[in-house]
Amino acid sequence: MHTTATAIGVRRAPVLAAAALLVLAGCASTPSASEEHHVVVDAARDVYRQTEQGVPILFTASRDDVWKALVAAYSDIGLLPDAADTSLWAVGRSKIVMRGVYKGSRTSALFSCGETATGTSQADVGQVIANMRSQITDAGASTRVSTLVDAWVVPDGGTSSNALHCGSTGLLELKLHKAIAARLGQPQPSS
Repeated sequence: MHTTATAIGVRRAPVLAAAALLVLAGCASTPSASEEHHVVVDAARDVYRQTEQGVPILFTASRDDVWKALVAAYSDIGLLPDAADTSLWAVGRSKIVMRGVYKGSRTSALFSCGETATGTSQADVGQVIANMRSQITDAGASTRVSTLVDAWVVPDGGTSSNALHCGSTGLLELKLHKAIAARLGQPQPSS
């Protein structure tokens, strides 16, 4: 995943200044469907802004052809889209629930969620809830599809109030991009 992080020194700033930054961050321009913005204030009151762009891939096909292939590719990998918006050229599936194994892959192969005290992957022993979304943008003579997968794991015996954020390994994005390429008759992407 492509991640850009910028640290803004707000050390020893009043708590109100940090709160104002959080409020202003919410007023910024609307992110694209395959982009996610985070603002984190750590214990030292340092403010970090992070933008996750998703995993991009280029196709040499028209936007309309890529759109049809993208929507169908979600179904091809077993994820019937619950959102499709041609005004944003975005497709997504939310609340994908996984426990231990998902469509033949261990959930720890799909997500990095940390480990239990005994060293077992949280993704394999907890319940993972993922959201996946893709957006099409023009890229000169090509069409770009950017896909972002975001997930949380509820540890075994836990509740949603102690859910942990998970990082995607990129495997779901790769499966989707391969399905799009197959539908378009284009070469299969590798990792």
